[in-house]
Amino acid sequence: MEAEVLFLKYAFPCSFIIKQRGEINDIEFKMLESAAIYNKILPRKFLERVYFRAFQKIKKVADDLGRDIWDKEVIHEYFIKRHNSIIEDGMYAYAEAPDALKNLCKVHYAKVLKIEKDFLVVEYDYGKLRPVIKTLIPKVKKGDVVTIHYGYACEKV
Repeated sequence: MEAEVLFLKYAFPCSFIIKQRGEINDIEFKMLESAAIYNKILPRKFLERVYFRAFQKIKKVADDLGRDIWDKEVIHEYFIKRHNSIIEDGMYAYAEAPDALKNLCKVHYAKVLKIEKDFLVVEYDYGKLRPVIKTLIPKVKKGDVVTIHYGYACEKV
């Protein structure tokens, strides 16, 4: 999987908020959605502009690891290992967010328990169940372990 595709699998779920803020329009939203679903590569500069908040944090990870911001290890390090601590520490917009929203924004590992049309029912954090949209990883099976972020299954592990 190309770095741009991997990044968008994790970042796209946040596009709803970015659109709500008026930072992207309907056409850009649809373009991002299509790219996330169909594994299309979008220009890096466009992604860096749309998701500038994420890239501010990814740049720090890249600097810490001595790598480029588009290195797949850097993207995984940010989303899988560092993203949740930013939320837990109440940094940025998370300072005022309710706990339910903070939990939704975190990236979790989850086991697929059931598949229902475009949704998966997953178990995460030792017994918590939640439905997530499967369109970003359509070839998932019951029993697979996936990562979830903001109501989406992002990547099969």
